[in-house]
Amino acid sequence: MDETTQTCPWCSSPIPPGATACPKCGAVVEGAHPTDIPGLTTIDPKAPKAELPGSVPNPVDWFTAGRDPVFSNSAFKAPSPEVEREIRKMELEAEILNAGTSLMNPTGDVTIDAGAPSGEAIEALEDGLLDKTGPAGETDLADLATPWEDPNRGGSPGA
Repeated sequence: MDETTQTCPWCSSPIPPGATACPKCGAVVEGAHPTDIPGLTTIDPKAPKAELPGSVPNPVDWFTAGRDPVFSNSAFKAPSPEVEREIRKMELEAEILNAGTSLMNPTGDVTIDAGAPSGEAIEALEDGLLDKTGPAGETDLADLATPWEDPNRGGSPGA
């Protein structure tokens, strides 16, 4: 390979001198001005036309590109009632566990005050519907719920 020939950092193919893009993968050579790439930076005139309005594409086709899927459509089904109940139970346990603390918001750029657990969480704990420890098993939820209980309701957590 002569000294002026570059190697593509993306596909490791040789790039001839004076080329502005890799002849194999189309990656732009460092220092070259990018060109329009049909189907990537511009609409490809040779691409198949979209389906007519009103038709809904099968989302599985987005992942399989027309090949037989390696997964089944059952992966897209709603969870069973038992799984939904367990998810809700974990949410209520987490409300009690996180009560009064600062947490990161879903995007991770701001902290938010978790505040008091919901009445539903306290009631579920008092009715024995929640585990006595947090989701990771590290804390007694009854101790954490006590400051948040309504003294007018009576009863104690886990009773």
